Amino acid sequence: MKYSFPSLDIPVPAVLRLGTVVIALESWSAITERSYDDFLGEGDKSWLAGLQSSQRRAEFIAGRAALHHAGTALSYDVTGMHIVYDPGSGKPQFTSLEDSFHFNITHTKGLAGCIASRISLVGCDCERWDRLIEPQELSFDLFGRAFMSKRDFLIEWTRLEALLKLHGRKLSDVIDRRVQPLPRAIIEAYEDDIDAPAIKSSFELNGEFVFSYCVGQICENPSPVKS
Repeated sequence: MKYSFPSLDIPVPAVLRLGTVVIALESWSAITERSYDDFLGEGDKSWLAGLQSSQRRAEFIAGRAALHHAGTALSYDVTGMHIVYDPGSGKPQFTSLEDSFHFNITHTKGLAGCIASRISLVGCDCERWDRLIEPQELSFDLFGRAFMSKRDFLIEWTRLEALLKLHGRKLSDVIDRRVQPLPRAIIEAYEDDIDAPAIKSSFELNGEFVFSYCVGQICENPSPVKS
């Protein structure tokens, strides 16, 4: 399959507006920890205090910074919102959507991103083009076919992850307990089940990353816009 999608060369941090969806992008480094008092709420500060790894702390802060900027683009101040984690998927979410919005956060080395929408379910995933991958992974038949290049594999991989995350599901949902992919027929049925419907797209960022995202169905009761 030949993929064709935008290649963006933009300074990061950045906020992209795609109709009713926004994508906020943040760079990060484990070497330098950025200031976070202006966008982390008390709950997030408590969570951050429990992270010992400098890499985990840096990517967490960058992810929350991306969420802060995405929320601002939707006219929300997220510092006062309480974030919890789904016990099944681990997906962060607000305790109530009555006065908030839908979002999803992704990280890879050097980049964090958040996709957000007031009216639609969303999911996203990103990877570095230079991620180390074993040759056999390119023939990983989770997708029912072999891949001719690492590039094609990473595009398809991030799109699947984004689709799963849109509905708060994990990759383990489509892999059995022996860490083997389920039969392709089951994967196809699974995609049909959670893609009802979902717009999947990708873009390249600064020649270093692939960012894929999914936008699901419009919610019946969209959150009110905050002033």
